[in-house]
Amino acid sequence: MNTLLVLIDFSQSSLNAAQYALSWAFQLNIKKVVLYHSTAGESTGEEDIAKELEKISRRLVREDKIEITCIVNSDALDEGINALARQYQAFLVVMGITGRNKVGQKLIGSNVFQVSQTADVPVLVVPAKAKFKTIRNIALALPIIADLQSHTPRDDIKSFVKTLGATLMIVNVAGSKDRTPKPVLYAGLKDLFGLFDELNPSYHFLTDQNTASSIADFAKDNNAQLLISISGKHGFLQGMFKPSITKKLAYHSVVPLLIYRSGKE
Repeated sequence: MNTLLVLIDFSQSSLNAAQYALSWAFQLNIKKVVLYHSTAGESTGEEDIAKELEKISRRLVREDKIEITCIVNSDALDEGINALARQYQAFLVVMGITGRNKVGQKLIGSNVFQVSQTADVPVLVVPAKAKFKTIRNIALALPIIADLQSHTPRDDIKSFVKTLGATLMIVNVAGSKDRTPKPVLYAGLKDLFGLFDELNPSYHFLTDQNTASSIADFAKDNNAQLLISISGKHGFLQGMFKPSITKKLAYHSVVPLLIYRSGKE
């Protein structure tokens, strides 16, 4: 883990996400944070944007050993993110979210979905006004599905949790009228209990028709400083891997949400 890549659109939420990333970099012992803005589709010149980005970097609070690099280019956002992630060996992308009205919810869903589905590295979504707290408790949302093990990026998540030295809570939400076939249920439970057993996690099974809000409430009520979700493409996975659940989680959660791509994509 060498670099955090922060997306800046000059909204207050993106500036808050940048400050969150810098605070977190100290816990992760990361030495570099890249602030990135893509001007694709914009009329403002790159030089003017670069000056504004430099001003922002000087206002952010950070440890002396953390270096900030500002990048502005006209690449399409997804291409720019992946190119910079490779160049700087970024291990995740950080972005903020804005607004809680219906328009804001649509924008949040589309932006989060676009970035989380195209980025080659996990995406951290920082809620508006979220302040960094040392990460000691992590909630991981997992469904009970057939072949869960192959869909879950287990090694990446396991390594990340170990690096933080955090306690892991695995949470599953099922509807009151869930009709999962017994063979799938038994196989899914076997995978669920075996995936992260060496981390000695706690397991929490909830019943609620609103999966996203139930997971978000669980994370908040159980003092989680980070929520991890896994997202799949349209029609590819079921249950809590649905892109719609990821969008709703980004909207509902007051806890930062770290999105991994399905291990089978």
